[in-house]
Amino acid sequence: MIETIVKNLEANSVDAWRIREENIESEEYFFVGNKVDLGRAKKVKKYEVTVYRDFEEGEKKYRGSSTVAISPGTAVEEIVHSIQEAFFAAGFVKNPWYPMAPKFSRRFRTDEHYLHDLSGDAIGAIFDNERPSNSWLNSVEIFVTRNGYRILNSEGLDAAFSKYRTYIESIVSSSGREEVELYDQLLLALPDVERISERISRLLLLVGERANAVPTPALDRIPVVLTGEPVREVMRYYLKQANARLKYDRISEVEPGDSVQSGESGDKITLEVVPELEGSYFSLPVDNDGFLIGKRTVIEKGILKDYWGDIKYSHYLGIEPTGAVLNFSVDPGSLSIDEMRKVDHLEVTNFSAVDVDETTGDFGGEIRLGWYFDGSKRIAVSGGSVTGNLRELESIYLSKETELDGDYYGPRSISIEGLKVSGE
Repeated sequence: MIETIVKNLEANSVDAWRIREENIESEEYFFVGNKVDLGRAKKVKKYEVTVYRDFEEGEKKYRGSSTVAISPGTAVEEIVHSIQEAFFAAGFVKNPWYPMAPKFSRRFRTDEHYLHDLSGDAIGAIFDNERPSNSWLNSVEIFVTRNGYRILNSEGLDAAFSKYRTYIESIVSSSGREEVELYDQLLLALPDVERISERISRLLLLVGERANAVPTPALDRIPVVLTGEPVREVMRYYLKQANARLKYDRISEVEPGDSVQSGESGDKITLEVVPELEGSYFSLPVDNDGFLIGKRTVIEKGILKDYWGDIKYSHYLGIEPTGAVLNFSVDPGSLSIDEMRKVDHLEVTNFSAVDVDETTGDFGGEIRLGWYFDGSKRIAVSGGSVTGNLRELESIYLSKETELDGDYYGPRSISIEGLKVSGE
């Protein structure tokens, strides 16, 4: 099929092209409580073809692009029609010219596994553990997939690799002062039995705490300790300040040598983009363009060193591309989580949603579960909100303890002064 697509791309004299083949094999399970509601296996193959068109207006060179999906078994006449339509549409996209990923040929090796065995590992890790008497698994979805990719372009690039991915979506419930639930999404490469089991056990304990939580009091500017997912989203704000696309679009205003922090006391952030994190769902050797992804420290002790980005926006900024990296890591900080918890504080692990504005630095979230420590006792709370601006903090401290969470590896908790807590 690829040979047929390439032959017709060349026959239609397009200026440049890229083909992305994806083979997906998956086992999928849907549980209600601890009983299987649905189980299925799937095999899907698809082709994504991007056609580029170069043109000039005055002295400016442009490169437009358009992408079409082609299914296996598509007739040659339909392939030709799709290519011609895409080439026509690309003429209306006025992106400044940028290069393609350069030529190289490589087959990346991956250890092979049986999907059924991996699915069994994930299911066992979820259901084979003790549960608190007042908490239970409401529903669980498990997707274990093997994604095989091949990327080719008109420059002569030909890269192939495969990737195992584990997606677990859980809703846990508990009954106490009221009946409540918590939602969780766990993304891993291979199903790590220990990590999955710990995650489910912790969720069941957390939802039990939430079931007996009291309304959050109005605490104004007490130190706020964020743990888990909220930390990842705060750190993502700093990651985006170093992104080439956001810089080109003038969303990020930071220049190399500038601080991405705002003079607050505490720890200085060191952040790097990395192609591989052990166990990460998002680790890839090359990006969608076929560009070999590189590692780069972009923020060092609070100072922007360099930008990171794909080949297109890096070309626009005149920097060496890293590729469209999907993982990032942050160095640990100076305080342990226990030290953060010694003073009066509010700790939050779950928001209804974490909202961090990449342009302004505004932060906000409605509290689903947290704990207020008044110096003597720790009380589970829910409701109210935490708001503020990451450019106007009084202090930020990063924990010594680290964890992998999706595309992020870094401090598990952060302690911030300068946020406002609004109670119910």
